[in-house]
Amino acid sequence: MTDVESRPFSMGYVLCTTAKHMRKSIDISFRKTLARIDEFKDDQAKSSELFRTLAHLNTMKKQLDEFEQQNSEDFKGE
Repeated sequence: MTDVESRPFSMGYVLCTTAKHMRKSIDISFRKTLARIDEFKDDQAKSSELFRTLAHLNTMKKQLDEFEQQNSEDFKGE
């Protein structure tokens, strides 16, 4: 048996793992951005940018959740 034939493949596993890493990256970025709020309390432009960034990160997480829900059959498997 060749190496390719002996290694299992599952689309569900790949998609779940990818989504997990994406979610983790978004969460890390959200926490690190949130932690910098005090740095920009006197800078209206940077403060506004920070809150827009948090909003975009939140939107990305929602989109990932929706994508996973809409394609739940593809995310099944091990």
